[in-house]
Amino acid sequence: MRLLKQSINRALGEMGYRICRSPRGQIIPAIPDADLYRGPEHFLRLFRPWLGKEYDNVFTPEIVQNTMLSRQKLYFLLKLLAQSLPLEGDIFEAGVGSGGSAKIMLNRLMEARSTKRMWLLDTFEGYQKVDARDGSHTQVNQCRCDSKEDVQRFLQNDRVEINLIKGLIPATLAEVKTDTLSFAHIDVNLYEPTLAATEFCLDRLAKGGVLLFDDYSWPATHGARQAIDEVCAQRNVEIICVPESTQAFLIRN
Repeated sequence: MRLLKQSINRALGEMGYRICRSPRGQIIPAIPDADLYRGPEHFLRLFRPWLGKEYDNVFTPEIVQNTMLSRQKLYFLLKLLAQSLPLEGDIFEAGVGSGGSAKIMLNRLMEARSTKRMWLLDTFEGYQKVDARDGSHTQVNQCRCDSKEDVQRFLQNDRVEINLIKGLIPATLAEVKTDTLSFAHIDVNLYEPTLAATEFCLDRLAKGGVLLFDDYSWPATHGARQAIDEVCAQRNVEIICVPESTQAFLIRN
């Protein structure tokens, strides 16, 4: 058994992985409801449409290689975007990264011949500062993705207006020149930018519009969940947690 474990660890190590013992008890002691952060149920035969071959033409290699979102998360993003397409308003994303999630939204807009504009925000330099409430999982300059110029080229097209905005939220929100949003995606991990972006989007979200969050259920980004919960509680808005995912979303009534 020992030799088998050593062989497995060596093979995983060659691929850049290593096995770590899962900690017992609270993952992050500061989370008041840490007992709710439990492992997934082992349903082996659930319907997972995002794995179907018909989505291979949607989740293309250029998209998958330029996002940290899984096929499941991209599926929810795409479906919620489609739900909001008939509404008035532009598209907003905070936390563009290398542009994969923006690209899948752009492709859908082009397919629908939509005139919506896209407002896409990121530092394009990783974290410039971190919030202590998130614990020690983040470091300054971590999560560095492609440059603004690279993402601009990646999203270049002749039909949909792309507004790529570089810098820190909340300061960069002033550069978003739209009064109405039909769909927004927030994936910035930290408390302060999540709070500001959520307030900004809710001020502009059309009736029936969708606001999708990543990071909501991941314990290491509890600061993002705190920010979302605070804003939603203040505005009496229901937040819907996607099962077995870090995502959550709301629909403007």
